[in-house]
Amino acid sequence: MSLTEKILHYKHKVAGKYIPVRSDQITKRVFEMEKYFISTKIDGNICFINKDANGISIVSHNNNSFNRPELEKECLEILNKKSGLFVGEIYFHDESKRTRSYDLKREISNKSSDVRIALFDIISFENKDFKENDWSEKKKILSENFKSNGKVYFLSETELSSRKEIEEIFNKTVVESNEEGLIVRGENGPVFKIKEYHSFDMVILGYVNGYTNNFSLMKEILVGVMSEENKFLITGVVANGFDIEQREKLSKDFEKIKVDSDSIIVSGAKIPFTMVKPIHVVEVESTDIINSTSDGFIKKYSINFKDKYSFEQKTNSVSLTTPVFTRFRDDKKVNLNDIGINQITRVIEIPEEESETSVKPKSKIINKEVYTKMMKGATNVKKFLVWDTASNDDNYPKFVYYKIDYSPTRKDKMKRDIKVSNSKKQILSIFKDEIESDIKSGWTNTSETKESTPQDDTYSIGDLK
Repeated sequence: MSLTEKILHYKHKVAGKYIPVRSDQITKRVFEMEKYFISTKIDGNICFINKDANGISIVSHNNNSFNRPELEKECLEILNKKSGLFVGEIYFHDESKRTRSYDLKREISNKSSDVRIALFDIISFENKDFKENDWSEKKKILSENFKSNGKVYFLSETELSSRKEIEEIFNKTVVESNEEGLIVRGENGPVFKIKEYHSFDMVILGYVNGYTNNFSLMKEILVGVMSEENKFLITGVVANGFDIEQREKLSKDFEKIKVDSDSIIVSGAKIPFTMVKPIHVVEVESTDIINSTSDGFIKKYSINFKDKYSFEQKTNSVSLTTPVFTRFRDDKKVNLNDIGINQITRVIEIPEEESETSVKPKSKIINKEVYTKMMKGATNVKKFLVWDTASNDDNYPKFVYYKIDYSPTRKDKMKRDIKVSNSKKQILSIFKDEIESDIKSGWTNTSETKESTPQDDTYSIGDLK
């Protein structure tokens, strides 16, 4: 594998498989083992130090250099003629407060700032590749080469023998000393990431059906917080915490309060969210909340509600880690006091926008056909749309095909399909082919096809990352 392939493999197949555990579930979710190796979790960005015949590099998981010459020099002096690929957390050090990833983001380009790297793993050393469970050997190499008195150092560990001891260390390190969390490693077993869980009251903005491919069951909800009166900042998607009865009931309840929107938010399953009136408040628990990745600050849409939703530009927001629905908060109201953005900012900073962002241009329907057919005494409807998103942003498709298939007598009353393209020719071909393959005898075309500005349907597309 190339260096880029090795880094991405580690990011997704090793670090991506750390098991998140809430602080109140240590004795339940951490496996019972003979030995546990405990280290403090540092809040920075994962980094990779590569030393080979070509020299030294310190890069992100995207293989982008952090450009810190003083750290590269220190690594060269430590390794000398040795080669290897090491994994660590690069962070901004401040004796007076705990580490924060957004501090690193702010300080990384300041060459006089105190940026350090805490190493915690090895991918290869002296032409030998290591497996995940080779911890004793990897630990020996790291501790012998990277001493605790440098800016690049091995992250020290404490050896424990019981989960009760882990709880005690957690209370001392995280609760009392305000560190981010703990990393718990078994000698030959999995790695656990233990943090205090956060609880937020958020409003439901939309939903998607299709849990276990059953479209009578609610699958996910779209949630947000209020930033000002009738204005909401999207914060994430919650899929866990609901039982089957709740999913069935909520699918029916949400159908009654769905509203129009001038944009589409697409779920991870590529199904557009159906937007609903912002009247239900839910409590959501999360093991972590972040405001940035190595690619930059996390951005999500800010939306206004007045009978329907209108989307503004993307703005700095957050992502919730392993969010779980816990309960409806019928005692809470949709106002700034109960579901305000201050819930977020008391935990983590949402940085101010560094520059003005232009308002998203209005999209335009370029093809629309609606077909109806009477079956079993009820009107069935199939609606096909294509629109030009008018976007010049490479992150968004230029053209969108969208189909709605409604049958009131079918168990799954509403079916949807969405396809995107940057080619007008291709999207129109998709539109034509879909109609030809789907519309058979007995269907009546009730539409007038013309270019128009969207009003009653969903028209411009946004993504949720």
